Amino acid sequence: MQKQEEGRRPKAFLSTDMAEMQAVLDSVCNGVVVVNHHGIVTFFNTAAETISGLEAKNVIGQMVDDVIPNTGLIRVMETGLPEVNQRQFIGKCEVLTNRTPIIKDGMLVGAVGIFQDITEFNEVVTQLEDIKRLKSTLESIMESMHEGIVVVDKTGHITMLNKAYSEFLAVDPKAVVGKHVADVIENTRMHLVAQEGKAEVTDIQKIKDNTCIVTRIPIVKDGEIIGAVGNVVFKDIRELKSLAGKLHKLESELEYYKEELFKAYGGKFTFESIIGNSQQMKWLRDVAGKAAKGTSTVLILGESGTGKELFAHAVHNASRRRQGPFIKVNCAALPENLLEAELFGYEEGAFTGARKGGKPGKFELANGGTIFLDEIGEMPLAMQVKLLRVLQERELERLGATKTIKLDIRVIAATNRDLEAMIEQNQFRQDLYYRLNIFTLQIPPLRERTEDIPLLCQMLLKKIRNQIEHWVEGVTPEAMALLMQYNWPGNVRELENVLERVINLMDDETMIAPEHLPSMLKKLNRTTAKDEDGDGAHELADIKDDAEKQAIMRALTAAEGNKSKAARLLGIHRSGFYQKLQKYNLLK
Repeated sequence: MQKQEEGRRPKAFLSTDMAEMQAVLDSVCNGVVVVNHHGIVTFFNTAAETISGLEAKNVIGQMVDDVIPNTGLIRVMETGLPEVNQRQFIGKCEVLTNRTPIIKDGMLVGAVGIFQDITEFNEVVTQLEDIKRLKSTLESIMESMHEGIVVVDKTGHITMLNKAYSEFLAVDPKAVVGKHVADVIENTRMHLVAQEGKAEVTDIQKIKDNTCIVTRIPIVKDGEIIGAVGNVVFKDIRELKSLAGKLHKLESELEYYKEELFKAYGGKFTFESIIGNSQQMKWLRDVAGKAAKGTSTVLILGESGTGKELFAHAVHNASRRRQGPFIKVNCAALPENLLEAELFGYEEGAFTGARKGGKPGKFELANGGTIFLDEIGEMPLAMQVKLLRVLQERELERLGATKTIKLDIRVIAATNRDLEAMIEQNQFRQDLYYRLNIFTLQIPPLRERTEDIPLLCQMLLKKIRNQIEHWVEGVTPEAMALLMQYNWPGNVRELENVLERVINLMDDETMIAPEHLPSMLKKLNRTTAKDEDGDGAHELADIKDDAEKQAIMRALTAAEGNKSKAARLLGIHRSGFYQKLQKYNLLK
């Protein structure tokens, strides 16, 4: 055997011819491994080293199964039969191998294995299969679409035409593939879009006798335009009009249901609904507007009929929760044994008579919005404890449930009772009071803001006119004076009831006069006049003039000095109002 050159890996002793053969085998891209009849490796070429990651010097002279398990070369020598196109793994590489026994002079002298790395090939095959599946899926999608689809290359020749478009054009899709799109589809601009790269969306195109709505989009790959895709959105413009009609109907229905939902669960009033120009009411609206911007609990205090619920609605509608529900709960109207179920809901079977499937409570319905707890002072102590936990933890459990429900709500509470006095009497929990008393709005009674009565009358008359078929323009100054002298224990609600009762009892009159008012208001005026003059010597005309002057002065205050507005508040003509101003020396 010839000695190997220095630096080369060791090889079997070969003749010159064999050395040339070795050089040839080293240059091929397939791995070659040769074993003798004992199974010892005698040759391991360069490609075999690359594929297996083994070095020839560490392999030659070793039993083949020790260095390359499962080669199958030993089996080939035992059977004397070749094995072709066999898959196996050498290290992390998957190879395709042919194993052949070596026969010399009729005798088995060894075996040779020739193998090729097919790892990358398999990846390519897998990718091709994925591409085929994707192409098949896309073709199936296009064929199942109702809209006509056509695809062209950059020269404008058709590469794909789906079933819907071919049926619309009355052509064979296979026959038109390869043809120029202008020869198949009349008035088309597909080839121009493929050339210019500018999309044409919802364009009108005349095809046969149909006015179609079409879209043409260029196909760009790696920054280069390679074609265009077009689709017939509507085969006839009448389809578009029909769809537009259906859409309009759906939008109308949606708006109706949104409006009905808002009526049922939304806030009805805003700060513009709160009437009054007195300093108290201006300050109160300003504070309430600031409270609306946050998420803190609001406590509204005030006598019955002062408009506590009005403020609750306004705070909700001025907050970021205005699109959420507004759920009202009258704590005084619900029996104690039903209050917990109404507030927190219950699961099916929680108690006898429980609704099948359970029922959400008011807190759950208010999630994302506002819950208004009216008459909070009437809530039993046992429920106050549970309410406090809900306010602290912002979660609740339905009756009979085992899991909690997270809450995102704002709480507004209202009462006409003195909660601090109730705390001293152990009728209201102090910790719940502090939890509620973050923003407090104290609504003044009507007797403390009598300058707002003319504005309130104007608003209430408009409201009542919409309910009763009797047109009443306003209130005479004499009647207004009586209204502004009354104590109004029932506040704005009582004022509305008085006006409604008066209008129902009036005949054809258009102005509310003193004789139309209830006796309690007229009696009050007579008592006041007598008190001011102990002997009752004032003439009736003087009393009426004084009452009229006082009403005018209050109207001017309510209108902030605006005489036209004051005249409208009193329900009299502007010229007549100026005459009365001159009469009472009020013209400035």
